Amino acid sequence: MDLTAIDFLGLDRVLKRGTGSVIEQQDQAVLVRDSVSGALLLGCTDARAGAAVLARRAGDDCRLLMVSDRGLGQEAYRRYGFAAMLECRQFAYYGAAPVLTGNPALRDAQDADLPLLIAAYDLVSAEELKRIVARKKLMLGCKQGKTVGFIGEHLEGGMGLLYVFPEHRRQGYALELEKAMIAKTLHEGYIPFGQVEKSNRASLALQRKLGMTVSDRLICWMWK
Repeated sequence: MDLTAIDFLGLDRVLKRGTGSVIEQQDQAVLVRDSVSGALLLGCTDARAGAAVLARRAGDDCRLLMVSDRGLGQEAYRRYGFAAMLECRQFAYYGAAPVLTGNPALRDAQDADLPLLIAAYDLVSAEELKRIVARKKLMLGCKQGKTVGFIGEHLEGGMGLLYVFPEHRRQGYALELEKAMIAKTLHEGYIPFGQVEKSNRASLALQRKLGMTVSDRLICWMWK
């Protein structure tokens, strides 16, 4: 399996950064555990092979799981008692580093910024935001001393956490923030990637505007 293929970039990232360990590897399925996020990541080119790996390796301690095959993801969600699931398109950037305009100005978020971040963004827990900031994986966009928005990297390595404050929307800041995250990720030696919920047309349009490749297949994230 080519882990740099778009459906498997989550596995590729955690292995390359040294936080992933291979739990089981077959010709058509690979299961990896990430020590940072605690997630199990299953990539497979054959759903039956992937299901067999999960049956052998997914225990009660599995609280966060990514499956690269939608059908198998739906089956795993039912079988292993997960509380919620998100079906996503994966996107990836395979081009040269984008040119940044310098507007907005960028800086790493600090602990002092956490109250602002936690109040604005409720799609991940406050504890996860704290860990992301501590890892220096969240950038703020600032203009004239005011924070206009932010973007970051989830604990498992995917780009996300993109947010522009309402009074600063429709000024191109989302595009510039994501370009900055792409450039940062490329500088670190990784393929920039992330996920968009399957029905989020606005975000999918933004990814395509940025030159992202968007997956044809859906991947599934689930958690307890």
